[in-house]
Amino acid sequence: MRKALALFVLMAGTLVPAIGASAQVESGGVGIRLLEAPKARQDDPRAHRSIVDHVKPGATFSRRFEVSNTTDGQRLIAIYAAAADVVGGEFRPADGRTPNELSEWITVSNGNADLGPAAVLQTQLTISVPANASEGERYAVVWAELPPSTPPAGGVAVVNRVGLRVYLSVGPGGEPKSDFVIESLTAERDVVRRPVVRASVRNTGGRALDLAGKLQLSNGPGGLSAGPFDAKVGTTLAIGATAPVTIQLDPALPDGPWLARIELQSGKTVRVAEAPITFPSGAGIAQAPVTAEPVDDGGGSTLPINVAALLLLIGLGALLGWLFRRRRDRPEPEPEPEPLEPAVPLDDVLAELRTAEGPRRDELMAMATAYGKDAILASPNLATLPVQTARELGERVARAGR
Repeated sequence: MRKALALFVLMAGTLVPAIGASAQVESGGVGIRLLEAPKARQDDPRAHRSIVDHVKPGATFSRRFEVSNTTDGQRLIAIYAAAADVVGGEFRPADGRTPNELSEWITVSNGNADLGPAAVLQTQLTISVPANASEGERYAVVWAELPPSTPPAGGVAVVNRVGLRVYLSVGPGGEPKSDFVIESLTAERDVVRRPVVRASVRNTGGRALDLAGKLQLSNGPGGLSAGPFDAKVGTTLAIGATAPVTIQLDPALPDGPWLARIELQSGKTVRVAEAPITFPSGAGIAQAPVTAEPVDDGGGSTLPINVAALLLLIGLGALLGWLFRRRRDRPEPEPEPEPLEPAVPLDDVLAELRTAEGPRRDELMAMATAYGKDAILASPNLATLPVQTARELGERVARAGR
């Protein structure tokens, strides 16, 4: 008969970055923390907590991480990779050291760490993807594990381990898009009459999602508002799957009606939706789901660079217009020397102007001014200038009347 193990899964942090079997060992346990994220994901909070990457077949990359001993004694900590999957709205590690394809691609620099009390080890893992790897997303966990506790006769041994999740997408070309929709909200009361809202969420993208968020109530009885209330942490949505995200609310809330506004996030992807809801009066009862309407400001993704550049151009145009009006309302200054005739393509001038200093900077300013406002606003390199440089260029163009 197999030796029984008790596995307790902890969901730590707002985006469920680490998982662990975490019965206490004496006065502490074991800790693990990711130390770096890909350059392309520096503004993605999820990538600072879990290993989230998209690579081509044949790629190899490394990530630094930290393992700590938080017990009051010397401990030999095992560090290894094992299988995981995303099933039923959860990220599920496999039992023990069960391998899968991804875990077999992962090697760790230190398979064991012999650490004293409060000691920390910085190490790294390397993922080597075979050149013939098939396209798709795979899941694993990199574990830091203390030796099992010694149970009394007939008892159960307890594993104390914590892990870093690995979400690895493999395929040619760019990374599959992360996206989801909030389809409906269901108002209910649990068996102790606590109000609960369940949001039905469908993953419409090509990556698994770790969902977190909050719910706000407004337009309640007598104009009441309530919240925000945090969503229950721990929902991981597989590609193409639909699962509920649960939000528990204040037991003192009246039944309603309310306008519920929910905001959910996975990484940099944010979606917001609203629906009118009314809680049932009795315990253990759920109302029918209400379709959630998307809210336009819930996109949460960064502006594409061409849109950002357009906004900068619009702002510079407004500044130039203000400068022209100001010029008409004050005495004419002494005329400046006629700008140099353009001798270098404007795009090249603006590209060099980004970092130029001293006399060369003044020379480039004069060259750019000679092209005039319309040509400058039409150049894609305008959006790359530092704000102060763009402002000074706008003032020169205004003074020159070009």
